[in-house]
Amino acid sequence: MEPYKAQKLPIKYNFSDELLRLLCNAREAYGEYKGYLKDMVYDYKSFLETAFVNDTYYSFKIDNSKLEKEEMFLIPYKNKSNETIIFNNMRLALLSAVTLTNGTNYEIDHFNKINKIIFNNCSKNNKTKGSGHLRKIQTYILKPGLAGSSVSFIPPIHTELNGYMKNLCDYMNNYSSEVFLDTCITHYQIMRIHPYVSENGKLGRMFIPIQISHYKKETPILFISESIDNLKNTYFTLLSNESDNIEAFIKLMLECIIDQCSINIKRIKKLNKIYQEDLEEFKKVIGGTTIYKVYPYIVKKLCFTTNDVVTECKLHINSVNKVLNKLVEHGYLTKEKKKGTNRVTFSYNHMLDVFSK
Repeated sequence: MEPYKAQKLPIKYNFSDELLRLLCNAREAYGEYKGYLKDMVYDYKSFLETAFVNDTYYSFKIDNSKLEKEEMFLIPYKNKSNETIIFNNMRLALLSAVTLTNGTNYEIDHFNKINKIIFNNCSKNNKTKGSGHLRKIQTYILKPGLAGSSVSFIPPIHTELNGYMKNLCDYMNNYSSEVFLDTCITHYQIMRIHPYVSENGKLGRMFIPIQISHYKKETPILFISESIDNLKNTYFTLLSNESDNIEAFIKLMLECIIDQCSINIKRIKKLNKIYQEDLEEFKKVIGGTTIYKVYPYIVKKLCFTTNDVVTECKLHINSVNKVLNKLVEHGYLTKEKKKGTNRVTFSYNHMLDVFSK
């Protein structure tokens, strides 16, 4: 098997009736989701915070992470390992990428900086020591399975990467007005050329919402790793074929966009209902005004510590403890020190269940 020789962008493909149908459905689904998002009964930015944590979990799962789904919101309090450090770095990587690309053209250095951020504070090993630079060695993609599995795909030789990445940035900067098509093609190219030693998948999937938001001039609102995970066998098959099938890959990604919009709309409906019902109960159970300051933070983080609330809400610790303990007493919050964590945390199970089940 020879190293992959990538086509320079733009890649020609058949714009079939089926692809057009999926594209129209994706546009419609995105618009509907955006409408539900902006009409949420609480700050939609809090939903996006939790949606991104959910997306990060699934992006890790696609790469065969052993992190537990029910603990994804507890990762900030887990004992440190390179995996938990990278998980926590993903949010900073997203924010930095949005800032770096705001009102400017994409550059290779943007990708390098984001790859570097992903590995901030990690222990040095073969995967981390080349972070922030295009790879200088040959890499091999193995078929899923046990160690020793056969090679399924060989990315391009490292001496060609600079040219491929320059071509990728040129393509991203010459926006064609078809947001979803350009984003799907960009993701395909990043994954096929595999520009870094490690974490190409996480970086590539994170750039999907970044690129959409860049073209639409809005906050990133659609993270689709969950839907990709549902179709991951097809996803990996199309990315590891020796020959390009860009039309099939675009169709797959448009299906993921449509599916994720549907999943998010269902979640928003459930979360709106929980928020309204629980807030009414909290008024009776807690009384006073402190709950109005604390509850927005609870729905933003879902898992948190007392000190988190004190710091974020700028309240006295006694007031915070009084509210949190009453919510625990009435069964709205669970207070515990989970195995593998370094803090006593509170979990808001009503909303957690919307993501974890």
